[in-house]
Amino acid sequence: MKTTVIKCVAFAIFALLIPLASSAQTKKEAVDAYNSGASVIKDNPKQALELLYQALQISEDLEIDGEETKVLAESLIPTAHFNLAMSFYKEKKMNETLEQLEKARETAKKFFDKNTQSKAERLIPQLYNQMGTIEYKNERFEKAIEYFNKAIDIKKDYPDPYLGIALSKEKMDDYDGMLEYLKQTLEVAKSTNDRGKTEDALKKANSYLLTKAQEFEKGKDYSQAIAYYEKYLEFDSTDVAARFKIGENSMSMKNWDRAIDSFTSILENGNSSLDVVMINYQLGVAYQSKNLKSQACEAFKKAMSGQYLEHAKYQIEEVLKCE
Repeated sequence: MKTTVIKCVAFAIFALLIPLASSAQTKKEAVDAYNSGASVIKDNPKQALELLYQALQISEDLEIDGEETKVLAESLIPTAHFNLAMSFYKEKKMNETLEQLEKARETAKKFFDKNTQSKAERLIPQLYNQMGTIEYKNERFEKAIEYFNKAIDIKKDYPDPYLGIALSKEKMDDYDGMLEYLKQTLEVAKSTNDRGKTEDALKKANSYLLTKAQEFEKGKDYSQAIAYYEKYLEFDSTDVAARFKIGENSMSMKNWDRAIDSFTSILENGNSSLDVVMINYQLGVAYQSKNLKSQACEAFKKAMSGQYLEHAKYQIEEVLKCE
């Protein structure tokens, strides 16, 4: 009877020791996996990820006993994803690079690694923009726009993908869409002091809008010509040449009020690159056509110079008989 009791007690103690021994062994496996992963994180990030995730899984199963190793594994996983992304980038594997950068960003957020998160969020938009540019060159414009939008989703103040979308819209004959994204390019470029992209957006708007305006002007569709000059002024309100053209086309339509507004606006703002004498002469003609004698006389007097001297003098002395 006594022997039986002793055996039962021994068995109970043994049964209690088994999970302790198992726990100790599993904890060692977690630590070993972490140490092995940490040692190859630079040279072999792919293997490092396998080991670090293994350490993380074991540690989570251990609960409180694995907490320390769990935290350590979490601290290195974002870096391992980032290093693997850079490895793929060197091999020019763009899709794999982006996949790993996205994972680096995701895990960095989850595990509070602000440094890796910042690095990933700086690179991801650039790579999406690069992928969009590749698709654009290959004339896959919808796919290009998809990549450009992904870049914008992460970094709103990045003008390059906005311009990429604008150019893609142009190739798709969506000119309203092109103009909308050119405006956004200009807005973002100005807010970030990106002079290069500011000039690119203005040049593209200039090329399209002013060409269209001149086509309508040549066809004597002055109303449409004015509409395109006005659209261009939405991009560059300081362009006096476009504003003068609005006045000139308004004269052709005998819209004297609109012509007067355009010419007066140029003169009031000053620093015009255009011939002020010419503007005053045109202003005089508009006032004269509205039978506003005193204003017309004043404008023609300011136009008495250069090639307009004799014309202005004739209007003053023979037609209007100004005082």
